[in-house]
Amino acid sequence: MKRLKIKRLQDRKQIIGIDIGGTSIKFGIVSSAGKITGEFSIPTFAEQSPEKVLEQISLGIKKILEGNSLQRFEGIGIGIPGKVNVKTGIVTSAPNFAEWNRVNVKQFLSKKFKSRIEIDNDANCAALGELHFGIGKSAGPFGKIKSFVMITLGTGVGGGIIVDGKLIRGESGGAGEIGHISIDYQGPLCRCGQHGCIEAYAGNNYIKQRTVQKLHEYPDSLIIDLAENNLDKIEPKTIFEASQQGDELANKILTDTGRYIGIGLASVINILDIKTFIIGGGVSAAGDVLIDSIESSLKNHGIREIVKDVKVYPAKLKNKAGILGAASLLIV
Repeated sequence: MKRLKIKRLQDRKQIIGIDIGGTSIKFGIVSSAGKITGEFSIPTFAEQSPEKVLEQISLGIKKILEGNSLQRFEGIGIGIPGKVNVKTGIVTSAPNFAEWNRVNVKQFLSKKFKSRIEIDNDANCAALGELHFGIGKSAGPFGKIKSFVMITLGTGVGGGIIVDGKLIRGESGGAGEIGHISIDYQGPLCRCGQHGCIEAYAGNNYIKQRTVQKLHEYPDSLIIDLAENNLDKIEPKTIFEASQQGDELANKILTDTGRYIGIGLASVINILDIKTFIIGGGVSAAGDVLIDSIESSLKNHGIREIVKDVKVYPAKLKNKAGILGAASLLIV
């Protein structure tokens, strides 16, 4: 009986999980059991100064506290798309954010909120969310899935690596920057300054650009109708919706995107020999066309003996992985 009582008390602990993306910032109140009891999102405005973005985050925290009458909470967990020093809370770089160079996020927020604050890379957080509350609870062909690579697809492309139930951060905290694996040194320029990165082929903006460039070849594409004949209204979700209705151009764009991702991931599996890949983030909502293309490409470009048992899955937590993973920085 005591164990049950302790568990119930632990489940009452509340953590604020924040998932910062290039387009939106998601806020959630999370119990230690991984249940989200309240959430909302605001635009990121990544082109603004770090101070203005952090001020927006502060206002968001106050809003979720007031809106849920939350007077006591364990702390704040934050996932941000960039290289993070988890000990100091300093974001050393964030390619998709203007002027984010050695920004001390932890120090800024600690002055406003007298509580424990933990910060990590957003893809690392998504991987931790899946480990503790999603795919890590599932049984794969080799038993419980405790080793996998998480890929987050959205404005940018991120990665989180879990081996034997532990997150791999690397010596300086930069492990998992899968989006900046170059698959063509003469390819398009990426925001990081290099050419041919996976992100330059699979990030939201690049998917939209390729779609617009190809529309003249597919004048009857459903994408045009769904965008109300306005090219500025074409978004990844427009392409996903068209794909689900069998649109040829949409399926081509998603198949090509999956192929590019798979080429890059082949290098990852050749090094790590991990059998499970999880696709999360907004673009992961594309469905089977994208997932199947990634898996097929990965198997075509990796070492055959290693890739033969590889499986690619959509994130079990869908777009909640970031919030849950950020909260798990304080739970586990």
